[in-house]
Amino acid sequence: MSNVIHPGHYNIPGRKECIEEMVDKFGHEKTEAFCELNSYKYQYRHELKNGQEDLDKASNYTRMLQQMIRNDPRFKIADHYGLECQLQQLIEEMSELTQAICKHFRINGQGQPVPDYKRSTVEQNLVEELADVKLVLDQVIFLLACDEEVLEVMKQKINRTFERIGEK
Repeated sequence: MSNVIHPGHYNIPGRKECIEEMVDKFGHEKTEAFCELNSYKYQYRHELKNGQEDLDKASNYTRMLQQMIRNDPRFKIADHYGLECQLQQLIEEMSELTQAICKHFRINGQGQPVPDYKRSTVEQNLVEELADVKLVLDQVIFLLACDEEVLEVMKQKINRTFERIGEK
């Protein structure tokens, strides 16, 4: 154990290491973001705080991030099926989401009535279809290796929308 790799204060006896519990509790996506942000933080502050130890911690978080991405079940599935198959799957999932949204509108009085559906079933289906689209969309972004570009375009679109609605 060192202050950099597997420090003792992140290993409570009888429990998993903290980072492993974070994956269990918060999921791969949030834990991967945590590692990426911690790596950045340690690189950012190294000259003002702990020097080489902070750079070593940054490298360790980068290694953990890379390992998590390799073990992330979403990306294992993506690698297994490949881009073309997952693009086709995304089309199917988006279609199912469109249907779920339409049923949501209908159960809430917009459009033709749907007396044989229960509101809770429609809402549960909507959540399931949102999850399906997000899962496969994340896989396609991973396979295209365009995460940074997608985030940049999202920022631009958010800023443009704020301009349209008069927000800063």
